[in-house]
Amino acid sequence: MASIKATEKQTVDGLARVAGGKAAQLRRFTYNPLLGRPAVTGFGPGLLCPSPQLVWRKATPAGIYHTGREHFGTGFLRETGYLFEEYVGRQLRLIPDAEVIGEIPYRVRRDERLSVDWIVVLDELVLLVEVKSMMPAENARLGLEDGVAETDAKLAHAYRQVNTTSAQIDQRNPAFAGIPADRPIQALIVTLEPFPIANANLPHVDLPVPDIPTTVVGAQELERLVTLTDITPSSLLLERAADPQRSTWALNECLNGHENSLNPILVQGWASYPWASGQLEPGPRTAL
Repeated sequence: MASIKATEKQTVDGLARVAGGKAAQLRRFTYNPLLGRPAVTGFGPGLLCPSPQLVWRKATPAGIYHTGREHFGTGFLRETGYLFEEYVGRQLRLIPDAEVIGEIPYRVRRDERLSVDWIVVLDELVLLVEVKSMMPAENARLGLEDGVAETDAKLAHAYRQVNTTSAQIDQRNPAFAGIPADRPIQALIVTLEPFPIANANLPHVDLPVPDIPTTVVGAQELERLVTLTDITPSSLLLERAADPQRSTWALNECLNGHENSLNPILVQGWASYPWASGQLEPGPRTAL
């Protein structure tokens, strides 16, 4: 750990010593005010968009997430979490021949608890899925040590939930009688945006040690995983877990090179937009 801290400090200090180096190499990962306000005034009549691609980004999950938090507070984030959990369940049901089970209530002595959000029973694998509507903070995007600690703190509860559910299945808690115990168990922790360093072989001081192979994946990675056509999701996950090196990679790296069908949920979502058919319906102008 000490050597990692020293190396990181040398790197950051070295960038700072180079004229403009820190700004050039790290600033692009920091917050850009245009992300929140892509259209600005004060530069002549009308609105000016210095970076037009940031306008459509306001309609992406990240844009909606932060705009909603700004306008509606933490209640919006809580509701987003519920919707994202249901969305992940819809994606999991796209896996052929998968039995997708929602969170299971169970008791430990007098305590009433809930399992992970979804349990997917496949022919070769049981997959525990915990959903977290979270995104990497600035320190994580900068690749700093604090970013690892912040990420671990956010993911710690999900890891504990995975370990607890796995233990209940192993101990044959009656509430989990319908979950097979004759095949490997793995876990996915699904987040709104990717957390690549979460799977890396780094010192995760505040992160519980997973009892089963556990992978943190972004929503986009899940959308690709469930539509694989040249390999089953369970086969890919089992092969990845068996490889000491690939098991530390982001799932996207293991998905590259494989074939996918179109994701019908994404197709349906795209078709719901007014411009999908090439015709725009009239409506009031909305300020960005």
